[in-house]
Amino acid sequence: MAGTAAAAATLGAGEAARAAIDYAKPAGWDKLVQAAKQEGALTLYYPTGDTFYAALITRFQKVYPEIKVDSTFGVGAALLTRLQAERNAGRYLADVWVNGSTVVLRGLKPQGGLVPLEPLLVLPEILDPHAWLQNMLWWNDGQKPNTNLSFAAILYPVAYVNTTLAKTSEFRSYWDLADLKWKGKVCCNDIRIIGAGGVPASYIYKDAALGPAWFQRFFGELDPVMGRDQRQLVDWLSQGRSAIAGFISAEEAAVAIGQGLPIAPINNDQLKEGGAIGPGAGAVSVVDRAPHPNAAKLYVNWLLSRDGQIAWQEETKYASLRVDVPKTGLILAPQPGRAYANGGNEVYGSVLAGLGSMVTDILAKSGH
Repeated sequence: MAGTAAAAATLGAGEAARAAIDYAKPAGWDKLVQAAKQEGALTLYYPTGDTFYAALITRFQKVYPEIKVDSTFGVGAALLTRLQAERNAGRYLADVWVNGSTVVLRGLKPQGGLVPLEPLLVLPEILDPHAWLQNMLWWNDGQKPNTNLSFAAILYPVAYVNTTLAKTSEFRSYWDLADLKWKGKVCCNDIRIIGAGGVPASYIYKDAALGPAWFQRFFGELDPVMGRDQRQLVDWLSQGRSAIAGFISAEEAAVAIGQGLPIAPINNDQLKEGGAIGPGAGAVSVVDRAPHPNAAKLYVNWLLSRDGQIAWQEETKYASLRVDVPKTGLILAPQPGRAYANGGNEVYGSVLAGLGSMVTDILAKSGH
Protein backbone atom coordinates (compact mmCIF):
# COMPACT_ATOMS: atom_id res chain seq x y z
CA MET A 1 0.00 0.00 0.00
CA ALA A 2 1.13 3.59 -0.59
CA GLY A 3 3.04 5.14 2.28
CA THR A 4 4.43 1.87 3.63
CA ALA A 5 8.05 2.59 2.71
CA ALA A 6 7.94 6.08 4.22
CA ALA A 7 6.39 4.71 7.37
CA ALA A 8 8.93 1.93 7.74
CA ALA A 9 11.79 4.40 7.55
CA THR A 10 10.77 5.97 10.87
CA LEU A 11 9.93 2.77 12.73
CA GLY A 12 11.97 0.45 14.90
CA ALA A 13 13.07 -2.90 13.50
CA GLY A 14 10.03 -4.82 14.76
CA GLU A 15 7.53 -2.24 13.59
CA ALA A 16 9.28 -1.86 10.23
CA ALA A 17 9.11 -5.60 9.68
CA ARG A 18 5.40 -5.59 10.35
CA ALA A 19 4.91 -2.59 8.06
CA ALA A 20 6.48 -4.64 5.27
CA ILE A 21 3.91 -7.44 5.58
CA ASP A 22 2.03 -7.84 2.32
CA TYR A 23 -1.53 -8.65 3.33
CA ALA A 24 -3.64 -10.23 0.61
CA LYS A 25 -6.94 -8.68 -0.31
CA PRO A 26 -9.92 -10.76 0.84
CA ALA A 27 -12.31 -12.53 -1.46
CA GLY A 28 -14.99 -10.16 -2.67
CA TRP A 29 -12.91 -6.99 -2.13
CA ASP A 30 -13.07 -5.84 -5.75
CA LYS A 31 -16.81 -6.46 -5.76
CA LEU A 32 -17.19 -4.31 -2.62
CA VAL A 33 -15.18 -1.47 -4.16
CA GLN A 34 -17.30 -1.57 -7.31
CA ALA A 35 -20.55 -1.58 -5.32
CA ALA A 36 -19.36 1.39 -3.25
CA LYS A 37 -18.44 3.30 -6.40
CA GLN A 38 -21.88 2.59 -7.83
CA GLU A 39 -23.47 4.10 -4.72
CA GLY A 40 -21.17 7.05 -5.32
CA ALA A 41 -21.73 8.72 -1.96
CA LEU A 42 -20.99 8.49 1.73
CA THR A 43 -22.34 10.56 4.62
CA LEU A 44 -19.85 11.00 7.42
CA TYR A 45 -20.53 12.50 10.86
CA TYR A 46 -17.17 13.65 12.17
CA PRO A 47 -15.45 16.13 14.54
CA THR A 48 -14.90 19.82 13.90
CA GLY A 49 -11.54 20.91 12.52
CA ASP A 50 -9.59 21.29 9.29
CA THR A 51 -7.13 18.53 10.20
CA PHE A 52 -9.98 16.08 10.75
CA TYR A 53 -11.45 17.03 7.37
CA ALA A 54 -8.11 16.41 5.70
CA ALA A 55 -7.52 13.10 7.49
CA LEU A 56 -11.00 11.65 7.17
CA ILE A 57 -12.34 13.08 3.93
CA THR A 58 -9.69 14.58 1.65
CA ARG A 59 -7.34 11.61 1.94
CA PHE A 60 -10.16 9.08 1.34
CA GLN A 61 -11.36 10.90 -1.76
CA LYS A 62 -7.86 10.88 -3.20
CA VAL A 63 -8.06 7.09 -3.19
CA TYR A 64 -11.73 6.80 -4.16
CA PRO A 65 -12.64 9.95 -6.13
CA GLU A 66 -15.77 8.26 -7.45
CA ILE A 67 -17.31 8.38 -3.95
CA LYS A 68 -18.49 11.84 -2.90
CA VAL A 69 -18.32 12.38 0.86
CA ASP A 70 -21.08 14.48 2.33
CA SER A 71 -20.27 15.47 5.88
CA THR A 72 -21.83 16.80 9.04
CA PHE A 73 -19.40 17.91 11.72
CA GLY A 74 -19.53 18.92 15.36
CA VAL A 75 -18.50 18.21 18.93
CA GLY A 76 -19.55 14.72 20.03
CA ALA A 77 -22.59 15.46 22.22
CA ALA A 78 -24.00 18.16 19.93
CA LEU A 79 -23.42 16.04 16.85
CA LEU A 80 -25.22 13.11 18.46
CA THR A 81 -28.18 15.34 19.34
CA ARG A 82 -28.48 16.33 15.70
CA LEU A 83 -28.20 12.74 14.50
CA GLN A 84 -30.88 11.59 16.97
CA ALA A 85 -33.22 14.40 15.95
CA GLU A 86 -32.88 13.39 12.30
CA ARG A 87 -33.60 9.76 13.09
CA ASN A 88 -36.60 10.66 15.26
CA ALA A 89 -37.97 12.54 12.26
CA GLY A 90 -37.52 9.45 10.08
CA ARG A 91 -34.50 10.86 8.25
CA TYR A 92 -31.75 8.23 8.13
CA LEU A 93 -28.90 10.23 6.64
CA ALA A 94 -25.77 9.03 8.42
CA ASP A 95 -23.52 6.23 7.21
CA VAL A 96 -20.46 6.43 9.45
CA TRP A 97 -19.75 8.05 12.81
CA VAL A 98 -16.17 9.08 13.57
CA ASN A 99 -15.94 10.89 16.89
CA GLY A 100 -15.92 10.03 20.59
CA SER A 101 -17.02 6.66 21.91
CA THR A 102 -18.97 7.38 25.10
CA VAL A 103 -21.68 9.62 23.66
CA VAL A 104 -22.58 7.31 20.80
CA LEU A 105 -22.49 4.12 22.87
CA ARG A 106 -24.71 5.66 25.55
CA GLY A 107 -26.91 7.66 23.21
CA LEU A 108 -27.39 5.54 20.09
CA LYS A 109 -26.52 1.90 20.70
CA PRO A 110 -29.29 1.23 23.29
CA GLN A 111 -31.90 2.15 20.65
CA GLY A 112 -30.34 -0.16 18.08
CA GLY A 113 -28.84 2.77 16.21
CA LEU A 114 -25.45 1.14 15.61
CA VAL A 115 -24.81 -1.99 13.56
CA PRO A 116 -22.34 -4.72 14.61
CA LEU A 117 -19.01 -3.54 13.25
CA GLU A 118 -16.99 -6.77 13.43
CA PRO A 119 -18.65 -8.42 10.38
CA LEU A 120 -17.83 -5.32 8.29
CA LEU A 121 -14.07 -5.55 8.90
CA VAL A 122 -12.70 -7.69 6.09
CA LEU A 123 -9.12 -6.58 5.44
CA PRO A 124 -6.64 -9.08 6.97
CA GLU A 125 -4.38 -6.22 8.03
CA ILE A 126 -7.18 -4.93 10.27
CA LEU A 127 -8.14 -8.31 11.68
CA ASP A 128 -4.54 -9.16 12.61
CA PRO A 129 -4.41 -8.30 16.34
CA HIS A 130 -0.61 -7.99 16.19
CA ALA A 131 -1.02 -4.92 14.00
CA TRP A 132 -2.50 -3.07 16.99
CA LEU A 133 -1.12 -1.80 20.27
CA GLN A 134 -1.11 -4.48 22.97
CA ASN A 135 -2.01 -7.09 20.31
CA MET A 136 -5.71 -6.39 20.29
CA LEU A 137 -8.45 -4.44 18.58
CA TRP A 138 -9.64 -1.70 20.95
CA TRP A 139 -13.37 -2.31 21.13
CA ASN A 140 -15.27 0.18 23.28
CA ASP A 141 -18.51 -1.72 23.84
CA GLY A 142 -19.10 -2.96 27.36
CA GLN A 143 -20.77 -6.03 25.91
CA LYS A 144 -21.37 -7.55 22.49
CA PRO A 145 -22.26 -6.87 19.78
CA ASN A 146 -19.16 -4.75 19.21
CA THR A 147 -20.21 -1.56 17.44
CA ASN A 148 -17.53 1.01 18.25
CA LEU A 149 -13.78 0.71 17.74
CA SER A 150 -10.98 3.08 18.74
CA PHE A 151 -8.19 3.73 16.27
CA ALA A 152 -6.57 6.77 17.93
CA ALA A 153 -4.24 6.39 20.91
CA ILE A 154 -4.26 9.59 22.95
CA LEU A 155 -2.50 9.55 26.30
CA TYR A 156 -4.34 12.32 28.12
CA PRO A 157 -2.31 13.83 31.00
CA VAL A 158 -4.25 14.01 34.25
CA ALA A 159 -2.84 17.48 34.91
CA TYR A 160 -0.42 20.19 33.84
CA VAL A 161 1.84 22.39 35.95
CA ASN A 162 3.13 25.92 35.71
CA THR A 163 6.85 25.18 35.44
CA THR A 164 7.79 28.29 37.43
CA LEU A 165 5.73 27.05 40.38
CA ALA A 166 6.08 23.26 40.27
CA LYS A 167 8.25 20.59 38.71
CA THR A 168 6.71 17.68 36.87
CA SER A 169 9.31 15.41 38.49
CA GLU A 170 7.63 15.99 41.87
CA PHE A 171 4.69 13.83 40.82
CA ARG A 172 5.18 10.06 40.98
CA SER A 173 1.64 9.15 42.06
CA TYR A 174 -1.84 10.57 41.58
CA TRP A 175 -1.77 11.17 45.31
CA ASP A 176 1.01 13.71 44.82
CA LEU A 177 -1.51 15.81 42.90
CA ALA A 178 -3.83 15.71 45.89
CA ASP A 179 -1.15 16.70 48.42
CA LEU A 180 -2.42 19.38 50.79
CA LYS A 181 0.56 21.58 49.98
CA TRP A 182 -1.29 22.47 46.77
CA LYS A 183 -4.37 23.71 48.64
CA GLY A 184 -5.60 26.91 46.99
CA LYS A 185 -3.16 26.51 44.10
CA VAL A 186 -5.23 24.28 41.82
CA CYS A 187 -7.72 24.87 39.03
CA CYS A 188 -9.51 22.16 37.10
CA ASN A 189 -12.08 21.38 34.48
CA ASP A 190 -15.58 20.60 35.68
CA ILE A 191 -15.56 16.86 35.06
CA ARG A 192 -19.26 16.58 35.90
CA ILE A 193 -19.84 17.43 32.24
CA ILE A 194 -18.69 14.83 29.70
CA GLY A 195 -15.68 16.21 27.89
CA ALA A 196 -12.11 17.13 28.77
CA GLY A 197 -10.62 15.07 31.58
CA GLY A 198 -13.12 12.26 31.35
CA VAL A 199 -10.57 9.55 30.56
CA PRO A 200 -8.14 10.20 33.46
CA ALA A 201 -11.03 10.95 35.84
CA SER A 202 -12.78 7.64 35.13
CA TYR A 203 -9.48 5.79 35.39
CA ILE A 204 -8.81 7.28 38.84
CA TYR A 205 -12.37 6.50 39.94
CA LYS A 206 -12.07 2.82 38.99
CA ASP A 207 -8.55 2.28 40.35
CA ALA A 208 -8.65 0.45 43.68
CA ALA A 209 -5.69 2.42 45.06
CA LEU A 210 -7.33 5.75 44.26
CA GLY A 211 -11.11 5.73 43.78
CA PRO A 212 -13.54 7.96 45.71
CA ALA A 213 -10.95 8.69 48.41
CA TRP A 214 -8.76 10.49 45.88
CA PHE A 215 -11.65 12.69 44.74
CA GLN A 216 -12.55 13.43 48.35
CA ARG A 217 -9.04 14.75 48.92
CA PHE A 218 -8.71 16.63 45.63
CA PHE A 219 -12.13 18.29 45.49
CA GLY A 220 -12.94 18.36 49.18
CA GLU A 221 -9.66 19.62 50.64
CA LEU A 222 -7.63 21.42 47.95
CA ASP A 223 -10.29 24.06 47.17
CA PRO A 224 -9.79 23.82 43.41
CA VAL A 225 -11.16 26.61 41.23
CA MET A 226 -13.40 24.90 38.68
CA GLY A 227 -14.33 26.04 35.21
CA ARG A 228 -15.51 24.82 31.81
CA ASP A 229 -13.76 27.34 29.56
CA GLN A 230 -10.63 25.42 28.59
CA ARG A 231 -8.74 28.44 27.31
CA GLN A 232 -9.43 30.30 30.53
CA LEU A 233 -8.16 27.38 32.60
CA VAL A 234 -4.96 27.30 30.56
CA ASP A 235 -4.61 31.06 30.98
CA TRP A 236 -4.95 30.75 34.75
CA LEU A 237 -2.21 28.16 34.75
CA SER A 238 0.17 29.99 32.41
CA GLN A 239 -0.29 33.27 34.31
CA GLY A 240 0.57 31.59 37.60
CA ARG A 241 -2.84 32.00 39.21
CA SER A 242 -2.67 28.22 39.65
CA ALA A 243 0.32 25.93 40.02
CA ILE A 244 -1.63 22.89 38.78
CA ALA A 245 -4.49 22.52 36.31
CA GLY A 246 -6.29 19.18 36.41
CA PHE A 247 -8.43 17.44 33.80
CA ILE A 248 -8.05 20.22 31.24
CA SER A 249 -8.14 19.97 27.45
CA ALA A 250 -4.88 18.47 26.23
CA GLU A 251 -5.44 20.08 22.85
CA GLU A 252 -5.76 23.57 24.37
CA ALA A 253 -2.74 22.97 26.57
CA ALA A 254 -0.72 21.84 23.54
CA VAL A 255 -1.44 25.16 21.83
CA ALA A 256 -0.14 27.05 24.89
CA ILE A 257 2.98 24.90 25.06
CA GLY A 258 3.59 25.55 21.37
CA GLN A 259 3.47 29.27 22.12
CA GLY A 260 6.25 28.86 24.65
CA LEU A 261 4.13 29.41 27.76
CA PRO A 262 5.45 27.87 31.03
CA ILE A 263 3.24 24.79 31.00
CA ALA A 264 4.22 21.10 31.10
CA PRO A 265 2.17 17.89 31.38
CA ILE A 266 2.25 15.40 34.21
CA ASN A 267 2.25 12.35 31.99
CA ASN A 268 0.49 9.22 33.19
CA ASP A 269 3.60 7.21 32.33
CA GLN A 270 5.45 8.72 35.30
CA LEU A 271 2.69 7.88 37.81
CA LYS A 272 3.01 4.53 39.54
CA GLU A 273 -0.70 3.72 39.21
CA GLY A 274 -0.53 3.88 35.41
CA GLY A 275 -3.12 5.38 33.11
CA ALA A 276 -5.52 4.99 30.24
CA ILE A 277 -5.54 5.75 26.55
CA GLY A 278 -8.58 7.52 25.15
CA PRO A 279 -9.62 7.82 21.51
CA GLY A 280 -10.60 11.47 21.71
CA ALA A 281 -12.46 11.88 18.44
CA GLY A 282 -10.81 8.76 17.02
CA ALA A 283 -13.44 6.03 17.31
CA VAL A 284 -15.65 4.69 14.53
CA SER A 285 -19.13 3.18 14.18
CA VAL A 286 -21.48 2.43 11.30
CA VAL A 287 -24.99 3.75 11.82
CA ASP A 288 -28.11 1.61 11.47
CA ARG A 289 -30.07 2.05 8.22
CA ALA A 290 -27.07 3.59 6.50
CA PRO A 291 -28.17 4.87 3.07
CA HIS A 292 -24.85 3.82 1.48
CA PRO A 293 -23.94 0.49 3.15
CA ASN A 294 -21.25 -0.54 0.68
CA ALA A 295 -19.51 2.82 0.78
CA ALA A 296 -19.73 2.73 4.58
CA LYS A 297 -18.08 -0.70 4.68
CA LEU A 298 -15.37 0.39 2.27
CA TYR A 299 -14.72 3.58 4.23
CA VAL A 300 -14.34 1.83 7.58
CA ASN A 301 -11.87 -0.66 6.08
CA TRP A 302 -9.87 2.15 4.47
CA LEU A 303 -9.84 4.19 7.70
CA LEU A 304 -8.55 1.28 9.81
CA SER A 305 -6.03 0.15 7.22
CA ARG A 306 -2.35 1.07 7.43
CA ASP A 307 -2.84 3.71 4.73
CA GLY A 308 -5.86 5.19 6.48
CA GLN A 309 -4.03 5.41 9.78
CA ILE A 310 -0.95 6.94 8.17
CA ALA A 311 -3.29 9.59 6.77
CA TRP A 312 -4.81 10.10 10.23
CA GLN A 313 -1.41 10.57 11.87
CA GLU A 314 0.04 12.80 9.17
CA GLU A 315 -2.91 15.18 9.18
CA THR A 316 -3.91 15.30 12.86
CA LYS A 317 -0.57 14.49 14.60
CA TYR A 318 -2.51 12.14 16.90
CA ALA A 319 -1.12 8.65 17.36
CA SER A 320 -2.77 5.62 15.84
CA LEU A 321 -3.29 2.41 17.76
CA ARG A 322 -1.68 0.60 14.83
CA VAL A 323 1.92 -0.34 15.55
CA ASP A 324 2.98 -0.43 11.90
CA VAL A 325 2.83 3.31 11.26
CA PRO A 326 5.33 5.99 12.41
CA LYS A 327 5.08 7.55 15.84
CA THR A 328 7.42 10.52 15.48
CA GLY A 329 6.28 14.12 16.03
CA LEU A 330 2.87 13.13 17.40
CA ILE A 331 0.70 14.59 20.16
CA LEU A 332 0.31 12.63 23.40
CA ALA A 333 1.51 9.30 22.04
CA PRO A 334 1.75 6.18 24.25
CA GLN A 335 5.20 4.90 25.09
CA PRO A 336 6.50 1.58 23.73
CA GLY A 337 6.52 -1.32 26.17
CA ARG A 338 3.93 0.09 28.55
CA ALA A 339 0.45 -1.30 29.19
CA TYR A 340 -2.57 1.01 29.13
CA ALA A 341 -6.22 0.66 29.99
CA ASN A 342 -8.79 1.45 27.31
CA GLY A 343 -10.30 4.67 28.59
CA GLY A 344 -12.70 4.78 25.66
CA ASN A 345 -14.40 1.57 26.74
CA GLU A 346 -18.00 1.77 27.90
CA VAL A 347 -16.91 0.33 31.25
CA TYR A 348 -15.12 3.62 31.92
CA GLY A 349 -17.68 5.87 30.27
CA SER A 350 -20.48 4.35 32.36
CA VAL A 351 -18.95 5.62 35.61
CA LEU A 352 -18.95 9.28 34.59
CA ALA A 353 -22.51 10.01 35.74
CA GLY A 354 -21.88 8.54 39.19
CA LEU A 355 -18.53 10.27 39.37
CA GLY A 356 -20.17 13.61 38.61
CA SER A 357 -22.78 13.13 41.35
CA MET A 358 -20.05 12.21 43.79
CA VAL A 359 -18.06 15.36 42.99
CA THR A 360 -21.19 17.47 43.46
CA ASP A 361 -21.74 15.93 46.90
CA ILE A 362 -18.09 16.45 47.88
CA LEU A 363 -18.21 20.11 46.86
CA ALA A 364 -21.48 20.68 48.74
CA LYS A 365 -20.11 19.14 51.93
CA SER A 366 -16.94 21.22 51.68
CA GLY A 367 -18.95 24.42 51.33
CA HIS A 368 -18.51 24.98 47.57
